[in-house]
Amino acid sequence: MPNTKKAAAESAVEKVKAVAEEAKETVKTAAETAVEKAEVAVEKAKTAAKKVTKARASKKAADAAEKPARAKKAAKADTIDTKVVIELADKSASADALVARAKEDWTAKGNSLDEVKALSLYINAVEGMVYYVVNDDYLSGSFAI
Repeated sequence: MPNTKKAAAESAVEKVKAVAEEAKETVKTAAETAVEKAEVAVEKAKTAAKKVTKARASKKAADAAEKPARAKKAAKADTIDTKVVIELADKSASADALVARAKEDWTAKGNSLDEVKALSLYINAVEGMVYYVVNDDYLSGSFAI
């Protein structure tokens, strides 16, 4: 029976990781697309500025200067803020909060965050515990959710 509970918890962790990774990729793709659009707008603005006559150059240049600013605003609007929240029967915590708690626990044990290259969290819903692994060192620590 304990292996079934552990497998279910590991499955839940994998699902959360998959959702977080998918959200991360979506945000990254949206940001890259927005940056590309901004670069195209900047190039068009430069071309337009070169083609205008001297009499209209100052007006066209002012319009061209606004296009990159609008493109940057569009890039910011395309980014998606994501948040992962783990909910148990009577508790909930965000992924960021659990990572912060793992770091606090790690440093409270006399370790330094400078030596952390990788941090993995394993949430055991049945036990209401979070187990963390630093630098692939099996079970570096744990704490209650």
